[in-house]
Amino acid sequence: MPPLIVPESFALVLAACAPCFTAPTYRLFCHLVAGWLHCPGRHTITGVALAAGAGIVGWRHISAFHRFFGRATWEPDALGKVVFTLALRWLGTGAPIVLLVDDSLTRKEGKAIALGSMHHDPLLSTRHRPFSRFGHVWVVLAVWLPLPFGVVGGPRGVAVPVVFRLFAGSKRGNRRDAASRATSGTRYARAQAAFPADVAQRPTKPELAREAIALVAGWAATLAPERTVYIVGDSAYVNRTTIEDRPANVELLGPLHPDAALFAPPPPRQPGQNGRPRTRGAQQPSPTAQAHARRPDTWHRLPVTLYGRTVTPLVFRGTALWYSVLRTAPLRYVVVRDPSGRRRDAAFCCTDLGVSSAFLLETYATRWTLEVTFWLLKGWLGFEEPQNQTERAVRRTAPFAGLVFALIVLWYAGELQAGRAATWVARPWYRRKAAPSFADVLASFRQQGITAAIAAVHSCPAGFLVPPCPRRRRQKSHITRHLSRAAPA
Repeated sequence: MPPLIVPESFALVLAACAPCFTAPTYRLFCHLVAGWLHCPGRHTITGVALAAGAGIVGWRHISAFHRFFGRATWEPDALGKVVFTLALRWLGTGAPIVLLVDDSLTRKEGKAIALGSMHHDPLLSTRHRPFSRFGHVWVVLAVWLPLPFGVVGGPRGVAVPVVFRLFAGSKRGNRRDAASRATSGTRYARAQAAFPADVAQRPTKPELAREAIALVAGWAATLAPERTVYIVGDSAYVNRTTIEDRPANVELLGPLHPDAALFAPPPPRQPGQNGRPRTRGAQQPSPTAQAHARRPDTWHRLPVTLYGRTVTPLVFRGTALWYSVLRTAPLRYVVVRDPSGRRRDAAFCCTDLGVSSAFLLETYATRWTLEVTFWLLKGWLGFEEPQNQTERAVRRTAPFAGLVFALIVLWYAGELQAGRAATWVARPWYRRKAAPSFADVLASFRQQGITAAIAAVHSCPAGFLVPPCPRRRRQKSHITRHLSRAAPA
């Protein structure tokens, strides 16, 4: 087997993933991870296989790397559980588990791409003119870790993805024939058959998020039963689908609509009262109305650290029943005002009534690290570049890229803690750089990986680096086949 171009310490991280695979598949997995991190260009399967080192293609046929995603026996959720287990050691004693949920569009081209559909493109759309794009939308659940380095900028923590769910839109798209490519052929028919036509087979984004939350909450209840799990999402994931009937160890945190209809808790039932029990009390003013009616001297100044900076906004908090979202229990909410007046008032809520205002605001600010993770996945690890055409390969390849990102981030954090991580080259024009970026993480991995591979080559016998290609089976000639078919008289 060709040498693995990864550092020895990273090989120990890969060893934690071995129970998720069979022995032959695990060897392919190790080389694919190495190739994914060493690949300099587009992260296609063939490009990743070539980047895994000399002799890889001769060692195994190129179709073996495609079968790893399309047919091999392994599940991304099993790898996600390994990543989640490794991530727990970076949380402080008694610290809660903060899970970030959001979705991202991976743009695709080609009629034979399985499970592709038309989706809203937030980068091309404007307020007055929306745009749609063909591709895949992934609902991602990530663990926020206060790691001792910042992936981009300062030390703001890192969002480590653990669970991926594919959202299928209602419109398949790409049905009109082009002059050079007609809507026919086996691959196109297979992609059309893989697309779920029934609405019941296409869960919504909040439903996919609820499924992922229940999965990770079960892992947390088994591995860390004493910790509370806080789910942080934007307004698309703060709704009845994700909040009601959530696991017992889960609390949800997110934005509160400025004009939300808030109510007091239902009054106690009086003796002899007829009719069904009341489900809500008197209606209260909305967060916007409360902010306008509040006197300036009744706002409180609260020093908090948001996005790596210490700020002092004006806040006030309250407790109310947001009946349209959670009908059975009240929420704790905080209204925030910018003292300079440059930003609009905002409101945030949490299902845990015991949290402080500072914890609520600082925890919600960690949600931005997931957007940074999406940006790094697409820019450095080819999150949207593979053009898989089978359903199983589509459901595995993009999560594989996200889990590779998680593994290298956890590895580099361990290197920093042990004092073995290579420092970045000092650049005088970067005056505010105080922590390594993801480019520095990749550079450190590649340097150590190539050094380890060279050492392994010198310690191996000659010819080990480039094993011979498997011999082709000898084909019978036309005359031999004709004579073998002739029956004896």
